[in-house]
Amino acid sequence: MTKSYMHRIITIILLLCGFQAMASHIVGGEVTYKWIQSVPGGNKYEIHLVIYEDCETGQPAAIAEDNPAYLAAYRLDSPTFTLVAFDTAISFDPAQSFSVPVNFSNACVTNIPKVCLLKKTFITTFTLANSSFGYIVSYQRCCRNGSVINIKSPSDNGATYFCTIPPTNLVSHNTSATFTNFPPQIICLNNPFYYDNSASDIDGDSLSYEFCSAVLGATTTDIKPFPASPPYDSVIYNFGYSSGHPLTAYPPLQINPVTGVITGTPNRLGRYLVTVCCHEWRGGKLINTIRREFQFVVTDCTKVVVASIPQYSTDINTFVVECSSFTVNFVNSSSGGFNYHWDFGVEGLNNDTSANFQPSYTYPDTGIFTVKLIVNPSSTCPDSISRFVKIFPYFHTLYADTGKLCPGTPLTFFDSSSTTIKPITS
Repeated sequence: MTKSYMHRIITIILLLCGFQAMASHIVGGEVTYKWIQSVPGGNKYEIHLVIYEDCETGQPAAIAEDNPAYLAAYRLDSPTFTLVAFDTAISFDPAQSFSVPVNFSNACVTNIPKVCLLKKTFITTFTLANSSFGYIVSYQRCCRNGSVINIKSPSDNGATYFCTIPPTNLVSHNTSATFTNFPPQIICLNNPFYYDNSASDIDGDSLSYEFCSAVLGATTTDIKPFPASPPYDSVIYNFGYSSGHPLTAYPPLQINPVTGVITGTPNRLGRYLVTVCCHEWRGGKLINTIRREFQFVVTDCTKVVVASIPQYSTDINTFVVECSSFTVNFVNSSSGGFNYHWDFGVEGLNNDTSANFQPSYTYPDTGIFTVKLIVNPSSTCPDSISRFVKIFPYFHTLYADTGKLCPGTPLTFFDSSSTTIKPITS
């Protein structure tokens, strides 16, 4: 690297250190690339940086200062990580930058929150020499929204969005996969969540998906820096959260490794940082990974119809543990309903159902049953809930003792309890 080249980099970094606008308006981002052509000794790539901006609560000045963006490419020759290309004057492409549609028109929710999300795409080209190391292209910005609850110090730590370009001795050229759909803007508390976070790949490579760790980037003292070289440190997750468990939900949030579909039922309000990795496979070998980071905001949507069976047991998601009878009297605490369908969960039976508001049902045997209640089935706004019912009759506690009832004389106690569910464990 020449002295003039190094001097230019240092000058840029010093100029950027004075940047002051905080970036809590940025709620996500991703970096992808497209192979353009082979050139003597290397390949030319078109790099796409996408950032998602909160235009509802974000400061207009901070949004404006995202332009231009800074991207840097490093060769992965650890521990050197040689800087090989950069661009500090990338303006966003108006043709690929727009307000993301909400795509939420649920007539069954009465208080749809107001949201605004901008997608901005910054495009540049890098010519990279053939390499047995591969490359990483990165962008950094500070800081994350301070209300993110699943990581430590979000308002003091920024993000690094990056992609890797595989070594040319592994694949002669490659275009990364790209995510197909926009990230969700409205996620309703206690509502089943379904989001297709799949990607497509023009090379026809196989794709797999998993939750992965978000990484740290810029800081409050240098909020829009020239991108630093790798490696990049993971964020620190708060207690109870991790990269694979980024959000409070039951059933838990999970991603299908084959389809990329994210499902779960969020049951705690808040803003959560979620990162998805999409892995590219060719000939059975992992050749590349792209990442999308986004903030999922779980809001308290007021539903027109709410199915509800109370939980009277301390067991998780259990209506009742019945130890004295095979008959259960069900309680319906739903709202907004006019029709009801109960399925009492007896495997192999089709007549274990009821249309009553609060039915009673006699189970044929002991066991754990999943009871489902659908409120207003086949209507515009149905809702459903499932709870466990545990039938364990009967249980009779009894003990006997032997020995003389005299001071200083040992007594021996024997458990003589009886139950239909054996063994008694404690």
